[in-house]
Amino acid sequence: MNLIIIPFHDWRKSQSEGFRTRDVHFIKSLSTSDTVEKILVINRPSTWLELLYKRSNKKIKGKIVLSKGRFILTKVDKNIYIADYHSSDVLGQIKDKHLWFIERYNDLAYKNFIYTCCKKLNINDYNLIIQNVFSYKLGVSLFAKHKLFDAWDNFLKFPAYKQIRANLREGYKELSKNIPLWITNSEENISFYTSEFNVKSIHLMKNGVKVDFLANSNISPKDLKNIPKPIIGFGGKISYLLDYNLINYLTEDNPSSSFVFVGQILDKEVYKKIIKRSNVFFLGDKNYSIYPNYVMNFDICIVPYNINEGQHGGDSMKAYEYLLTGKKVVGTIGNGLQDLEEYIYLAQDQQEFSNALKNVTNDKPRINIKNHSWESKSIELLNILEK
Repeated sequence: MNLIIIPFHDWRKSQSEGFRTRDVHFIKSLSTSDTVEKILVINRPSTWLELLYKRSNKKIKGKIVLSKGRFILTKVDKNIYIADYHSSDVLGQIKDKHLWFIERYNDLAYKNFIYTCCKKLNINDYNLIIQNVFSYKLGVSLFAKHKLFDAWDNFLKFPAYKQIRANLREGYKELSKNIPLWITNSEENISFYTSEFNVKSIHLMKNGVKVDFLANSNISPKDLKNIPKPIIGFGGKISYLLDYNLINYLTEDNPSSSFVFVGQILDKEVYKKIIKRSNVFFLGDKNYSIYPNYVMNFDICIVPYNINEGQHGGDSMKAYEYLLTGKKVVGTIGNGLQDLEEYIYLAQDQQEFSNALKNVTNDKPRINIKNHSWESKSIELLNILEK
């Protein structure tokens, strides 16, 4: 089986920060399947200005297989190839912002290059997996034996895309009309997509975990050494999902514990609202290759997310990574964590959450993490495609 996959994240970002997102986890694990021959990844279009702003290299690391003007095909692994598009439309990207990607994905020249790549790689028969609602026009128009849309996280609920919700809604609508086979990562999303877009066939495909996540986590990071124990740690993006009121309550109610946050600051307003007490430490983003060292040095791992209807269904990948450590994991009820209640301490309110942090003892049973591996998820995805 050959696959064409349209992920959400730029491959350069993954090469730079580590392969840590749902889309690239799937690509990496699918590439190891005995039934998958080649994977052609359709990368996000970019301009030189965007790459300069993000301090990204123009070249994707790997062996260039084909180069035609603005388009490059690069081999990055034994059977993974990246089709990349460098657009000259800088002014359009500045003007249209997020909407620019919808049109650039749909560029006829990009589509023709994708077919040229298929010919070059001798990919005559393939299935298409779309993981990016911004690419809906391309995904609908590309020929494929079978098509599947991974509708992870409801983008209509993301504050960052508030101004273009009508455009994203149109994308979901077109995908539901033309691609009947969907997967998503939460029951909440299933209900929403079914009622809003009349999706006929949608399967629950929750996030997974790399079973070797902790393989090289035997180093104590320097920026943790002077932080007093016990360390209550959060590894993830500082975004609108975080309940800053809960965090402020916890840090005040547990003055003898250190609260460590490891991850990108995406929402500056949320970051500002977290009180910077003496027991609160923000260590910034860490490459995925060294991030496990931080998790292994947490005494308690937390998922302090909001509980409201504005969430996108949840299903935090960090929860599965936390569970690999055998350490105590505490989270807010909801956000897709209910399925892990046997292994995680779930709190209904601030006081219950804080009480769970009073000692580091984990009385919950260990989870059979292999049942939640990306490899097992990939097998499930391929079975859905083949059926």
